[in-house]
Amino acid sequence: MRCGKHLDVNTRKRKLSLWTIIFKLTLLGMILGTIAGCGSSLNLVRKDNLNSSSLTGAIAKAFTFGSGKSSANGNKLGTYPPIPIEPNEPRVRKFLREYGYEHRNTTRSYLAQAQKYLPMVNQQIREHHLPQELAYLFLLESGANPDARSRANALGMWQFMPATARSYGLRVDSYVDERLDPVKSTNAALLYLKDLYGMFGSWRLALSAYNSGENKLNRVLCKADTDEYEDICSSRMLKRETKEFLPRFQALAIIAKNPEKYGFPRIISKKSEQKFELVPLQGSYSLDKLARIVGISYADLLEYNPALVRGLTPSDRSPYSLRVPPGKKDVLLAGLKNMPEETPKRQITHIVQRGDTLKGIIRRYGVSKDMLAQLNPDVNFSRRLKKGAKITVPKIPVKKKIVSKTNGIHPKSKRKPPVSSAKKS
Repeated sequence: MRCGKHLDVNTRKRKLSLWTIIFKLTLLGMILGTIAGCGSSLNLVRKDNLNSSSLTGAIAKAFTFGSGKSSANGNKLGTYPPIPIEPNEPRVRKFLREYGYEHRNTTRSYLAQAQKYLPMVNQQIREHHLPQELAYLFLLESGANPDARSRANALGMWQFMPATARSYGLRVDSYVDERLDPVKSTNAALLYLKDLYGMFGSWRLALSAYNSGENKLNRVLCKADTDEYEDICSSRMLKRETKEFLPRFQALAIIAKNPEKYGFPRIISKKSEQKFELVPLQGSYSLDKLARIVGISYADLLEYNPALVRGLTPSDRSPYSLRVPPGKKDVLLAGLKNMPEETPKRQITHIVQRGDTLKGIIRRYGVSKDMLAQLNPDVNFSRRLKKGAKITVPKIPVKKKIVSKTNGIHPKSKRKPPVSSAKKS
């Protein structure tokens, strides 16, 4: 990645048509955003959640940094080079011992959990023409847990922060959080990884940026005046977690590809493709009542619709497409004819004042931290509350969706899981 100089606008073409001028200014803005590198907040347009690989490729090429490694290493005709897996590298051997021996029980549970999702992840990776090793990245991110939440409020199987999730087309608000949807979040994560490879031109840097955020890694590379992975491993600007991210991923990928070699059971991919019908619902309806109409349990209907964090469909937007088991669409539509819309659950907005604490707000309103977290995805409740921040608080407790917590891979953590608490910008 290079730090460059600003380009001068060519003012000699003033007689061009209005549309030509607009086109040139737009193109110039993209070039300036790329060349500026240091200090720029690379806010890419990532609303590419419709499997439009051609648009993703165009974005990646437009924001490619560095010394031309991207074009040299691949990405031609939608293909990408393999990810380097180095079992004899000292740092990788260290984490092979950790995952293979010191934390065997945790690693075993993660491999077992991954069986349910690997077929879906592998299929999407093939559709995106990405290296197959990326299928094991969600082991490091969340332990293959689609409900995992980090201390930094990253959520889901791929540990997206709210802003990054939205920029890749995922809906994140107090009613719907598609970071909890394994299929949609996997697609968004792969689009993000493709863009990161386009920016940095190597998988070593792209994976590091997935953990630290592209803006952070960009600043580190510019500060060090380098575009090499090894040069950033000694940087004081990067957290230990980011420096360890690549060798940790390599170690988990090595074990997951050949678990029997390390004494773990063979991974049996459970091809349980979830088939469903979509029912457009206009208005707010309780999943409890909807489940009774279609003749399944609330838990089963929530498994079809994991993004509904309140246990009801949203009432504040266009029709929401509810997933129901095959053959149940007409049953639900018939049942809705005699079912009134739910009265929206009341809530208030608490404006943080000087001296307010999370514990004080919890005591005052009689709600839990988990409930506040799911209703306020943009608030990091692990940090001191900022004066003036707005917090949505339910006056009537909403149906709670249980979300697991993870403390990340920080070595000083009292918990053991090899999970990342990435802060993606």
